[in-house]
Amino acid sequence: MPAVTIGFFPREQFSLAAESLQRIFDYTRIPFNLIVIDCNTPKVYWQQIEPLLEGRSSVRVIHTDQYLMPNQSKTLVIQEADPNVDFFCFIENDVLVEEGWLSSLLQACEEHPADVAIPRIIEGRLGATQVHWDSHLGSIREVQTEDGIKLEFMSSTGDLQLDQGSHRRAINLSGEAHCQLFRRSVFDRVMPFDSNVVFFDWIDSSLALHAANASIVFEPESVVHFWHPYPPSQEDLAFFFQRWDLQQAARELDQIQKKWNLISLYADLSFAEERNHIGYLYEIREALKRLISPQESFILVDEDCLHGNEIIQGFKTIPFLEHHGQYWGAPADDEIAIREFERLRQTGASAIVFLWPAFWWFDYYVRFYDYLQQSFPYLLKNDHLIAFNLRP
Repeated sequence: MPAVTIGFFPREQFSLAAESLQRIFDYTRIPFNLIVIDCNTPKVYWQQIEPLLEGRSSVRVIHTDQYLMPNQSKTLVIQEADPNVDFFCFIENDVLVEEGWLSSLLQACEEHPADVAIPRIIEGRLGATQVHWDSHLGSIREVQTEDGIKLEFMSSTGDLQLDQGSHRRAINLSGEAHCQLFRRSVFDRVMPFDSNVVFFDWIDSSLALHAANASIVFEPESVVHFWHPYPPSQEDLAFFFQRWDLQQAARELDQIQKKWNLISLYADLSFAEERNHIGYLYEIREALKRLISPQESFILVDEDCLHGNEIIQGFKTIPFLEHHGQYWGAPADDEIAIREFERLRQTGASAIVFLWPAFWWFDYYVRFYDYLQQSFPYLLKNDHLIAFNLRP
């Protein structure tokens, strides 16, 4: 049996780490060594992790007093692992594995054969079915331009949701980095984990492996779930904001394009911006508590993103559009938006609150937005929330 080392480290938070680790122990059917990166893990979560590691001879913990980004953690695992290791499996601490996940990856890597094996990644907790994949990373081609030959990404073809039950196959790019198995010999040819890359790590490593002609196999029989709590816990926020630092992400936009001689980089800052908005949800809750009493109802325009979420617990929210108390989607036009708004205002709503997912409304429903601005004063206006006061 080949020697396998699992590198376990944080991606953007710590709150799922103990559950993730427990499932690795419970559902891995082949021997493995484990290297756990403890990079300033909040005490509340390390107290959950530590008992799971006690008494296990094949476990090593590497402690640091500062946060490490995923590529830094992977590099550290490679440096500190037994030199006789045949395979490395890198798995982030918000990944929940299913039965036989690692043995299926190893079998695919050996039988195909391949340098890298990728599991079927499901977005969401156990029971979810949505395949998680960057469809833009289907393949890459060389294109002759006025500035010479450059690389261009080609999107995937076919329905990735049909991967369940399909056969293993060779793929061109490694894609999402949440869980991947590598032959150690890959690192004799290329180090695909640039410690200076944080935001676009999955794109950078895909291109590094492509440049090294690494063979990659997709194994749908290996199933893992990628999940990120919404919002992250408050103990996670310091690491969370460092992971999604907008200045770092902006630097990488230009850096990655130049590094790999790309025609263009299909990704932008929207995902990092979205993660930053999510990190401010606790501040949004506190702002709403200052502005609106628990006895008052208010209209919430948020694309239904906070339905059932702890952030709005204790508030009397009215979804917009509303039908029988449920979210009914965006209005067809300004006339419907104004009419439905007035209907709800007459019920005594004290405010109408727009969260960032609905900010596009202001450009699309221009007459509705003008109506609100001309008729009602702002309660609050910032990058995450815009609220109008509807009180008499």
